[in-house]
Amino acid sequence: MLRISTLALALSLLAFTGCKKKEEGAAADKGTSAAKAGDTPKAADTPAAAKPVEMDAPALFADYNKPGQDGMALLEKWRPGVIVTGTVTNVIAEESGLTHVWTDGGDNHKVTLDFTDEGKAAKDKGVKAGDKVTAQCSIGGSDGNMMMLTDCTLK
Repeated sequence: MLRISTLALALSLLAFTGCKKKEEGAAADKGTSAAKAGDTPKAADTPAAAKPVEMDAPALFADYNKPGQDGMALLEKWRPGVIVTGTVTNVIAEESGLTHVWTDGGDNHKVTLDFTDEGKAAKDKGVKAGDKVTAQCSIGGSDGNMMMLTDCTLK
């Protein structure tokens, strides 16, 4: 019995250290392959160089939620973010101090805005239902009825 448990312990330690070496080797390979390539992305090739798309909320909702889209293509398309303009349908002020703004996404859909300043600018401007707002945001996702925009700043 002692031999079996010793053998099992030795095999598990061997497997554990083998995995670690493989991970370290893979990390080293990644570094050397990038160094061998010697290519650094050009500023125009990086997503940060792209500018946010400007759209109104209903057009954004319709474009993002088109049936049959490739998820990876959506990520790339919207990586730079969006500057969205919409009509406010609801302003939600939480007890914690956060303020969320919902805009009309057309066809009974909503586009929600969550702000980097936790809604302070919206609160200071007195944003209310019926107002038009413009904000630069990142896209958080959509469930088909509501689209969530994150890291927004009011314009």
